[in-house]
Amino acid sequence: MARPDILTLTVDDRKKAIDRLLEESAPNAGFFLQLALATAIVVPGLLVDNAAVIIGGMLVAPLLSPILSLALGVALADFHLMRRAATTIGLSVLLVVGAAVAMSLFHNGRYLNTEILSRAEVSLAYLIIAIASGAAATFAFARPNLSAALPGVAVAVALLPPLSAGGVALSLGALDVFIGTLSLFAVNLLGIVLAALVLFSLFGFYPARKEAEIKLKEEEKANGS
Repeated sequence: MARPDILTLTVDDRKKAIDRLLEESAPNAGFFLQLALATAIVVPGLLVDNAAVIIGGMLVAPLLSPILSLALGVALADFHLMRRAATTIGLSVLLVVGAAVAMSLFHNGRYLNTEILSRAEVSLAYLIIAIASGAAATFAFARPNLSAALPGVAVAVALLPPLSAGGVALSLGALDVFIGTLSLFAVNLLGIVLAALVLFSLFGFYPARKEAEIKLKEEEKANGS
């Protein structure tokens, strides 16, 4: 059965998509600096209950790429890539939550406002949004002509605000809200990974797994590993 045109990629297309995704998800100083700056925008936005500022920080946050890398690792059956992506995501969670706790402690009159509490609610709607966003992001990485959609995906899936809100809640001792925010982040992560995994498989990325291995070895060599 012929593959639909929309799911047809050349070998070069797959190589470019893998290279781009691995570059943008590399756990280097630039990645974590960008994440820290995004957190420094989102946390004050949450504290002052300003949705516009929060959206600005969401556009800066690079969290989407390591989550897509995790899905790509599963699609390629590449445990090295899965471990790299999972480590980056774990470190990112710790950085964002820790920074949010520290920043909120210096803010006078902090409380659980609407923007914070809304990030502690989990529902089927959020899973659907995450799945759709994961599919859109995968198409954007696989087809460069659709890359303009990525900022919209970053806003739609809202990965950074739940973690930032969790840090604020933790600084206030609101453990139930903190658990709710982590649950929302987990739902978003699961939805993105599931959608991306399906599409990476349909795009036929598995035969290109050697490209990912070569890219990762080059990265390790550059880092002196």
